[in-house]
Amino acid sequence: MAAAPGTLSFAVRSALGETGALGATVRQLARRVEDTPGRIEAVLDTLSRRGDVLRIGRGLWMLSAYERLDGRSDFVDPRAFVERFEQESGVSLGRYSGPITFRSNESLPVHRWWPYVQGYSAEFVAGVLAEQGVGRGSTVLDPFAGSGTSLVEARRAGARAWGTELLAPAVLASRVKTHLELVPSHLAAGARQFLVAARRRRPGPLPFLRETRRQFSLAALGELTRLRDALPPEGSPVADALRLAFGQILIPASRLHRSPCLGYDRRAREDGPGPFERFRAAVREMTEDLGVVRAERVRLGPPATVRQRDARDGGWPQRSVDLAVTSPPYVNGMDYVMNYKVDLAWLGYARSYGDLRALRRVEVACDNLPRSETAAYVAIDHLPDPWLAEILPRIRENIRRKGTYRRDDMHAVVHRYFSDIVPVLADVRRTLVPGGRFVVVVGDSLLAGTYVPGDLLLARIGAALGFSIVSVEVARSRRSGQRRSFELRESVVTLARPKSAG
Repeated sequence: MAAAPGTLSFAVRSALGETGALGATVRQLARRVEDTPGRIEAVLDTLSRRGDVLRIGRGLWMLSAYERLDGRSDFVDPRAFVERFEQESGVSLGRYSGPITFRSNESLPVHRWWPYVQGYSAEFVAGVLAEQGVGRGSTVLDPFAGSGTSLVEARRAGARAWGTELLAPAVLASRVKTHLELVPSHLAAGARQFLVAARRRRPGPLPFLRETRRQFSLAALGELTRLRDALPPEGSPVADALRLAFGQILIPASRLHRSPCLGYDRRAREDGPGPFERFRAAVREMTEDLGVVRAERVRLGPPATVRQRDARDGGWPQRSVDLAVTSPPYVNGMDYVMNYKVDLAWLGYARSYGDLRALRRVEVACDNLPRSETAAYVAIDHLPDPWLAEILPRIRENIRRKGTYRRDDMHAVVHRYFSDIVPVLADVRRTLVPGGRFVVVVGDSLLAGTYVPGDLLLARIGAALGFSIVSVEVARSRRSGQRRSFELRESVVTLARPKSAG
């Protein structure tokens, strides 16, 4: 039964009609209809029992009519973009059937040394290298090297491995994991000396992060500061490995977890191993893995080169790379600075919130980017791809209708994101030899009730820059964080620099 005009039920339904596919929280509805949250909750409960409204997560409510976005006339769904892409590019979406996510790396020697949950699997990289015929004499580049999965597998294939990465803890992980010549007994001896020195120290000062005392128990903080203050200077293989082992235990020794975003773990860990014991276990794992891969040393490619640098300007020689393989940040995806702020602070790569803000300003755009960094992208012009001329106004209009959203400039964040991707693609194309390929794992997104085909846009932008689109293969399905019922995808996009390219 429809609510009568003038009633609170009618006002709530009308407000939800205005917010549309984005929905609204109880407090947001209370402000819109100028009533109390308690009365709004009661009305929503009644409307929910009738099937008129539904809750979609994150405390959001919406009209049931908006449950299926793909059935609405004001929503352009994934199928429409796929059909359009296939017609305009002549490339049909395929299916990639191999393993793709980093989770399988968690039990693999060397790859497990630093869990980087946003990465892809070693099996995926090994498969790409084999398919592309990469071996001794080849050069492999990963412009978003992360924790070094691509670089480790490139070395194991006998190739030269180059990587660019902005996040300092990930650079450390990549350098340590690709130094497979490290002698296990040297690492074990260095760890013993280090632990003796750490035990002799008094607990030291805490990092600058305001949440530190909430993130760790008092006992853990005492041991962690002693370990941190005993760390040798960065630069030698053993010293870097000890620093990585320390970085590896930070989250397990805390009340936090990454799955994939940094957050508090409801399970208490005070009864688990302390930091000293966790450190010993991490080093023991490293020494065991170095023994396992020792037989491979004769087949390894040259020592890897990892640069802490912006992927938009990697600085690698022109026409020097046979294959590039990477997974960039996804549009409106992970805030890597936020997710790894604990590592940045404890390892001394960031010493203030100002350092974190400065790093965030130069990373590929995410929705935690300062507004000063999106101001130049509010206007819908100078777009990297014509499709954005349709997508960005939809995001802006949905936010206008809702009235409140976590960012009213979300369309500018998306604009900045794809503008950031352009120089990355251009720089990789410059470094590739004619005929060289660029394999990219990337996903799509649902933002402010608007579908953004990130994989197809990346392929289109690549084509506009002179790449040819070899294939777009769907690797797996994902779920939107905004709306768990909405299915997203993760794709493997393969681009090629034409053999006749100038």
